[in-house]
Amino acid sequence: MNLEQIKQGILAKFDRCRLVFWQDEEIEFQEQLPVIETEFESSGVELIKLDEYSHFEVKQRVELKEPNTQFLLYSNKSLNEPTRDWLYDIRLYAEHFYADSSSMILNELGMRMEFRQDISRYKKFFGNQQRYSKLKKLLPEGADKQALELAMVAVVAKVESVSFTTILHQLISLFVESPNKCDEAIAELDKYDLTNIFWRHAVEEFGYIALGNWVSNEDTEQPVANVKDLITKLLVTDCYHGLQASGVSISKTDFASSLSAHVLPLSIDSESFDKLPKSIRELIGNAAAKRAAVVSFVSSWRESRTLSASYNDIAQEVAGELEIKHKLAEFKNPSNFINVETFIEVEQQLIKLIATDLQAYSANEISDWVSTKLYGHWCSVDKNYQYLFASLRAAKEFYDLRDKYFDGFYFDSAKALYKTYESELYKFDHAYRIFFENFINLRKNNGGDLLQSLGLVDDIENLYVNWYLNDLAIAWGKLVDSESLLDNWKIVGVHNQQHFYQQEVRGLLRNTQAKRIFVIISDALRYEVAHDIYQRISDEGRLKPELKSQLGVVPSYTQLGMGSLLPHQKLTAHLGSKVEYKADGISVHGHDNRQKVLAKHNGVAFKADEVFKWTRQVAKEQIGEAEVVYIYHDMIDAIGDKQSTENQTFEAAQDTVVELIELIKRIFNRLNGSRVLLTADHGFLFKMTDLTDSDKTAHKSKPKGAIEDKKRYVIGSNLPSDDFYWTGKIANTAGIDPTLGDDAEFIVPRGSNRFNFVGGAKFIHGGIMPQEICVPVLQVRELDIKAQTKLAKQKVGAVPLQNPIKIVSNIDRISFLQTDPVGDKFKARKLELWIEDPFGKQVSSKEEHIFDSVSEKLDERKRNIQIKLEGSGFDRTVSYKLIMEDTESKTKTTHSVIIDLAFEDDFF
Repeated sequence: MNLEQIKQGILAKFDRCRLVFWQDEEIEFQEQLPVIETEFESSGVELIKLDEYSHFEVKQRVELKEPNTQFLLYSNKSLNEPTRDWLYDIRLYAEHFYADSSSMILNELGMRMEFRQDISRYKKFFGNQQRYSKLKKLLPEGADKQALELAMVAVVAKVESVSFTTILHQLISLFVESPNKCDEAIAELDKYDLTNIFWRHAVEEFGYIALGNWVSNEDTEQPVANVKDLITKLLVTDCYHGLQASGVSISKTDFASSLSAHVLPLSIDSESFDKLPKSIRELIGNAAAKRAAVVSFVSSWRESRTLSASYNDIAQEVAGELEIKHKLAEFKNPSNFINVETFIEVEQQLIKLIATDLQAYSANEISDWVSTKLYGHWCSVDKNYQYLFASLRAAKEFYDLRDKYFDGFYFDSAKALYKTYESELYKFDHAYRIFFENFINLRKNNGGDLLQSLGLVDDIENLYVNWYLNDLAIAWGKLVDSESLLDNWKIVGVHNQQHFYQQEVRGLLRNTQAKRIFVIISDALRYEVAHDIYQRISDEGRLKPELKSQLGVVPSYTQLGMGSLLPHQKLTAHLGSKVEYKADGISVHGHDNRQKVLAKHNGVAFKADEVFKWTRQVAKEQIGEAEVVYIYHDMIDAIGDKQSTENQTFEAAQDTVVELIELIKRIFNRLNGSRVLLTADHGFLFKMTDLTDSDKTAHKSKPKGAIEDKKRYVIGSNLPSDDFYWTGKIANTAGIDPTLGDDAEFIVPRGSNRFNFVGGAKFIHGGIMPQEICVPVLQVRELDIKAQTKLAKQKVGAVPLQNPIKIVSNIDRISFLQTDPVGDKFKARKLELWIEDPFGKQVSSKEEHIFDSVSEKLDERKRNIQIKLEGSGFDRTVSYKLIMEDTESKTKTTHSVIIDLAFEDDFF
């Protein structure tokens, strides 16, 4: 250390006090003292060599005679006992300067001199300037011995914060990358005598103790701590706790007996405890707090964006070594796993249990389990688990509908059946689509074996095709026949599709302030798919959707459906080499012709692909002063109606939902739209399995008089009749005027049959099944701020069932009530919850939970949410606060909490 450093160090002390003691017991600087004295003369500092004067005399001088002078009080002798030291009282308030290397380090670190021996112990660490510089950056202000040692561990471990958990995360990451790298890091700590500093923190935080680190026993070799063993015990403890939190009596299980040696905090017999150093014995205890720390650490590790990959790898390795999959097999109720996220094997066992006996559980149970898991770790890691859980939820919905209509579909009229399809029966088609949409995604990732092996795939397909479609077709067919519906294709209270423009488009222009109507026509958008769009828009709240249906034309196919949606006074059919429809004399076939029809009514037509590319300026130029803007969208039909791609129909339906919502928002946000109508030319039928002869109503040859002979319909004139199919006139089912064109006839097969399988036949339309002719009409309008507040769906309420809330263990559960069911008036709410002390300091883990129950029963909307306290020293007389923050709006509500840990829960 050079003289300039000494000078600056002493002057720094004078900034805090005019009296500075310098104990140079090693007599390292006696020869330089004259130079130092000269240096300080200009600074007004007086040097007193204490060993040459009476201390009583010095005391008089510095306190009485010269009370304002700065004195440097130098001595190279050891201090006397306080009772024999005349200057002891001065030493208590004066500053002290030391010039040995340990003291200078402490000076630079801003630490008290009482830690000099600790600095000396780690001389090897401080021998490297790079390590020392890093330490100075990391060490917190006012650090004590424990903070200093942990900071040194952090430097050697190459982390950027002085935190035991951060250091542990680093070692875990190294272990996952390569166990050798982790060993090298531990060896580096050994080099500087820091290894047991790390393991001491493991004892303090988690109760992880390996006797070999703390007890020397020549007779018995004791195990020593290692990172892999700690990881194993952390994961097992987390799994134990999750099972216990799910209601399992864990102490009575084989799982517990086989893995109890891995549960933290570790149990130590009294003999071994007595052999431990006192400093370690003092760290043992408060099991509940240590257990909470374990669960909190594992949870944060698992949920961390940067660290979760290491968690997934090591969890898989530990699960294999401990045969976790085999050990989980003893748990037979899905609810046993609802709060367990430790191992992916838990998700596998849960899915297997649900799928094996799906109908044994209530819809509310399935909904709760699936909702919890969909927002869990493994579903975010592996989408196959999302698909599996979503498939199970859809299957449960299908089975519950089946149970409701187990005796069949009996209705007094076609109107009653149609209206029931519009309100409820469509859910069969929706559940079937969602189930197989997710199954298809699973199959792409080689993940559908479980659903197939358990027979769920075949059962849903069989019920849908051979029960639902078959029985619905019979019921509908009887009503069509008994009411001669094809002779008078009308249902009271339901508009016909050919009246769409007059009833819907012109109706809005007449009855509202809208100056322009946007009409989106999505080819083959069936009613249940449109309902998904309605639901999602409704949940968002900014736009107001209203969904109803119109009775589609027959045959339910594109050219007739598209033509019927155009403005017209007269719609006509013309039979030649092909069938052509005209609106007031203009062909409706093809985009250009539809543009011509619309132009006569101050309308324009575009394709959706064009609209997505428009800028605001281009949109303004393209639309001009048009009152009506038709936008044609084609995804479901384009993909479903081709043999090569028909198996992608359900994927196309889901993509259509997303794309149409985006298109609707674009109209409001960028095209200044105020009203949007979304409809379709027809719906569709689809089945996953290959067709058989029973699906065919075969022609021996093309029927006499047929112009078009398709899979699901025949159009011509003077067509034959038969009991196996229906015949009718398009004038009756689509309102064409036979006096201005031809009196076209049609044939459609009964039920869901096809006339032929040419060009693929899983995806069909053209007939009169409700899925084909219940055509959606979705009106969407923008809400002003006031209306958004009044009409938009509100989020469900969530309140604690206890007030004040009482927490009696470090890991406890708080009971909540979801005040409203999710439905037409309310939507789900996602909350983040934690506890704060009166000063706003967070004292618990943060927990996320979504309240999304659709049950009408209060008891079924109750939820228990686990909360983990962090830290210690909780006071039962202090009022803590539960913070409930909406994850979207960030609005907070608070509830009073009492923390009374007088009764600690036992882990077993």
